[in-house]
Amino acid sequence: MVPSELQSKRELSVVNAGSERTERLASLLTLSYEPMLVWRLNGSIEFWNTGAERLYGFESNEAVGRSSHDLLQTKFPIEFAEFVTRLQHQGYWSGELRHICKDGREVTVESRHQLLSDGTVIEVNRDITEKKQIEVALRETEERLRWIASIVEFSDDAIVSKNLDGIITSWNKGC
Repeated sequence: MVPSELQSKRELSVVNAGSERTERLASLLTLSYEPMLVWRLNGSIEFWNTGAERLYGFESNEAVGRSSHDLLQTKFPIEFAEFVTRLQHQGYWSGELRHICKDGREVTVESRHQLLSDGTVIEVNRDITEKKQIEVALRETEERLRWIASIVEFSDDAIVSKNLDGIITSWNKGC
């Protein structure tokens, strides 16, 4: 075998190995439960994985070719122009976004964007809707408890609490 033929076979082997790795990586991204999408900074969605289908309700063929921000009615914490500027200057952006799903539900996601040199944006989202709802409910419960505590504290009536052994654990000013 001539050296140039040997070199060509090595190059072909490297290309095939790279192609297999690329195929495996694409399969991994496609199957992930985390919503992942790829879109052009000045255009439309190019990739929409299973996680995005599951969270947002849009099949890949309904999403690819459309603007992600129009499709999901994205609500940014900053103006969109500022978002794009930060992405262009820093190469990445992360923060919370709100999206509207196909069925009309609003979801909140932790979102991370990476801008590639060709103007492609890789976006990975994590649904934190339930976490946000729990945080709101917890804050409301804490506010109610503080309100009740202030009523007990400043009541003219004597209010005492005891544990099961009859030991006093607290009393108010009315005592």
